[in-house]
Amino acid sequence: MRRKDDHSIVTQADIRIQDYLVKKISARFPSFTFIGEETPAGRDVLAPDKIAVIIDPIDGTAMYSMHMPIWCVSIGIFFGFIPVYGFVYSPGCGMMFHSDDENAWLNGNRLCVDHNMDIDNETNIFYSSEIRDVNINFIGKARNLGSTALHACLTTDNMRNRTLAFIGKSYLWDWAGAIPVMEKAGVKICYIDGRNLDYAAIIENGYEFEDYAVAYTCSDYETIRAILSR
Repeated sequence: MRRKDDHSIVTQADIRIQDYLVKKISARFPSFTFIGEETPAGRDVLAPDKIAVIIDPIDGTAMYSMHMPIWCVSIGIFFGFIPVYGFVYSPGCGMMFHSDDENAWLNGNRLCVDHNMDIDNETNIFYSSEIRDVNINFIGKARNLGSTALHACLTTDNMRNRTLAFIGKSYLWDWAGAIPVMEKAGVKICYIDGRNLDYAAIIENGYEFEDYAVAYTCSDYETIRAILSR
């Protein structure tokens, strides 16, 4: 285990998983390009005529390094700047999220968000550890489990886990596997100020999100505005 320049943890497992995935996927799809957390590519990888595979080999490395189960392997497939397919596998939690052309799935069961879920003291908002200057004024529970992609995917199963939203920032690879799953389950995503995500701009920003992003399950973003403030 070592630390990067930003002091985040990287393990041998991160490197080996990413190398394994790139090797296996490129052997079958040699024209695909790759963006990985451990080896970020140039900004021309996401282009209108290219299929890019965006990999976070262990999302939640800190949790993994502590021998905690809240981590996952995340793979997002983009065609140009459009998220198309997502795969998020959490072996410790026994959850495999993925999307196909039409739907999102969890362990083979189709996911469809309840946009009219009741909000009470047992409703959940997940947030990432990068949150520093956002106030959460909420009657329910605010929780941090340690993995961006897993937090995000949990919003798709809100009829069981009562999740209203997830707020996080980070980099494109932290979200890439979850975004297609969320979109096809009916979860909405935008920046905290209501702007849509611009993936071309994220690439130009060194793969970093410009602001906090919010994945939410309610039908009206004004509900979220009333909960999150700066």
